Amino acid sequence: MASILFLAPEDLGEAVLATGALAHALQNGGRLVVVCAGQARPVFRAAPGLVALHELARRAPWGRLWRTQRQLARTRFDIAIDARGGWLGKSLPIARRVTLKPGALLRHRAEDWAEAFGAARALAPKLWIDPAARAAADAAAAGPVIALAPGGADEAKRWPRERFAAVARRLASGPLAHAQIVVLGAAARDAEITRAIAQSLDADGVPARDLGAGLDLLASAALLERAALCLGNDNALTQIAAAVGAPTLTLFGPTDERVRSPFGPRTHAMRGRSLEEIAAEPSRAGAMEAIGIDAVEAAALDLLRAGGLR
Repeated sequence: MASILFLAPEDLGEAVLATGALAHALQNGGRLVVVCAGQARPVFRAAPGLVALHELARRAPWGRLWRTQRQLARTRFDIAIDARGGWLGKSLPIARRVTLKPGALLRHRAEDWAEAFGAARALAPKLWIDPAARAAADAAAAGPVIALAPGGADEAKRWPRERFAAVARRLASGPLAHAQIVVLGAAARDAEITRAIAQSLDADGVPARDLGAGLDLLASAALLERAALCLGNDNALTQIAAAVGAPTLTLFGPTDERVRSPFGPRTHAMRGRSLEEIAAEPSRAGAMEAIGIDAVEAAALDLLRAGGLR
């Protein structure tokens, strides 16, 4: 049985995008060891063949990095997917190392991973959801949901929170009146944003559940499986929503949707200003301001009509 090492990227969204490469490596089974940032741990906990999961921040102290290397070096891995980069992956005894290489063409990350493996088609992200995650999702909200994912590590990537609330109000009083609004966060940094949006909606008589600090990423994935719509920024939650098949509308500013848009059968990415315009500004602070509420509502309705309302 093959021994597989997966060194996950620190960025949560990139970690989800790289799960397609992991699923490809696991298609014939294997014993899996994962190294990831602590926040990404739930994404991998139910992966098939998992025998060890090591938490390691990108800028971990040298002593922690060295101890992890010593533990991993006890195994000669048949294949390592090195999406992390740096010294750790290069220092280990590995029969085959798979990494991303700069390409001549601008393309999606799922296509980059396909080329790295020599696969014939893009490697779509894959999540493995366990019963604990499904139970947590069921306890958090029953039935279909409108999921908002307004957070993100970079403020320049966040659409204004009041606009998320405005679109949610319109959808909840129209074609998605049957769905409950839930506001999700991917990390502790998002809790204040999710709370403010839920409170704004509640104040207007539109019930909303603030789950910014209530669900881990795998439970969020289980909840997103039955989402009527996920609306969010370029973050891990929109990547997860697309991976589990939810209609997903993602708003982009300073990052490139051609490379990292959520990858799935029912997705749409939109922006208000071009990357060139944003790059020409002295600050990226207004990168998301040009995306209007009416345009987002229209795009959401188009996405729903194209795939059929849930």
